[in-house]
Amino acid sequence: MLKFNLKLLIIVFVLRFNEVNSTQSHGLPQFEEYFCKNNRKIVSISHLGLGNGYKVIVNKKLNSTTEIKVKLDSVGTIAFIGNARFTGDKDLINNIYNFILLEDSRNFTFSVKGKLRPHHPPYVISLKINGKENCFNPNRSYFEKYQLGTEPFWSQAPDKFCGRRRINSKYTELLVSGSASKSGEWPWHSAIYKLKKGTLEYICGGTLISKFSVLTAAHCATVKGVSLNPEILGVTLGKYSLLGNELTTQDKEVYQVIIHDEFEYQTLNNDIALLKLGTEAIFNNYVQPACLWLDKAYDQMESYNIIGTVVGWGIDKSDNLSNKLQEATMPLVPEIDCIRYNPIFYSNILNGKKFCAGYNNGTSACNGDSGGGFHVFVRDSKTPTSHYLTPDIPGAWYVKGIVSVSLARQDDSICDPRAYTVFTDVAKYRDWILSYV
Repeated sequence: MLKFNLKLLIIVFVLRFNEVNSTQSHGLPQFEEYFCKNNRKIVSISHLGLGNGYKVIVNKKLNSTTEIKVKLDSVGTIAFIGNARFTGDKDLINNIYNFILLEDSRNFTFSVKGKLRPHHPPYVISLKINGKENCFNPNRSYFEKYQLGTEPFWSQAPDKFCGRRRINSKYTELLVSGSASKSGEWPWHSAIYKLKKGTLEYICGGTLISKFSVLTAAHCATVKGVSLNPEILGVTLGKYSLLGNELTTQDKEVYQVIIHDEFEYQTLNNDIALLKLGTEAIFNNYVQPACLWLDKAYDQMESYNIIGTVVGWGIDKSDNLSNKLQEATMPLVPEIDCIRYNPIFYSNILNGKKFCAGYNNGTSACNGDSGGGFHVFVRDSKTPTSHYLTPDIPGAWYVKGIVSVSLARQDDSICDPRAYTVFTDVAKYRDWILSYV
């Protein structure tokens, strides 16, 4: 009897092993995922170790002339395994691909490959057949369990898809001075405008943190501590050039201005505000939310020495607003360094809910950069320290600070670029922010 059961157990094990590994490619195991909720007719098939592509099979009868529209969550390419052709132009802002079948099919197949993320390809987030959605609530994280093998850090964040660029056209070196960024590299940075004498005038930067919420400084949305009327404010998302129109931008009205209850305009204590948008932001390659800083991020870092990047259209060396979005990378520095630089100014400004950052060498946030974020890249898992943030390191950008104030030059009210910049510490207001988002 024992001998019979042992054979039966071996047979069951072999059957189960063959079921899981029913097909192989070059000796590599294959995995399947029914990634569309409650739909077993659409399946993803991939082979571990074969690059960053996978196949999608639609296991249903489709007639010739059937139209299919696929949307990916980041930049990628689609190729057909079957007789079909693309129709119309590809939407390279929203990653939408339209094609039409040229013959009847019962298991139409297409492949997806990524251009941005080496650790996994883009996910399908919508699949419409003749205009009808066939992929509701798609699973946008299943590659992680196969490719990485451990739970990534970002899965602990409120929005685990935040802080990720959909376009990456260069290797990003940690800079010593400011330089022009590229379109799409900071998709959470927002331009805030105020109506003045019939025209919208740029006043501040902000950080998109959800479909309806932009984080900024309170002094950007108040006059002498009194909240501005939301009707005179506007927000533009996906903007790169401050002047002129761009296809990538989304103009939003402001529905509500939320100023921290304890904001003090004289000292800029609690210099933090939220702008609620009248219509939701449409996430695409050029508009994405940043992650909200949480102190657990320190666990992912090699040390507590934080280096962040500030972006904005603030005043440049010519004392004029920049037309192209600028970026400057700078370290967070101890408060004592700031106080030594100018004891009177910094000792009166710093209060335990702010922090200083800068090089004290000409790199600084300046007039026009107020309200923008101090963004820190956090890896999904610990990796050796590097001076380069390359596209092959999986991770996300977190907003840790908000540009609040800097020391002015002696001859003008414009910032002194040699001084340190003071930021509102987002971690100290995380609960306040989440109560409104």
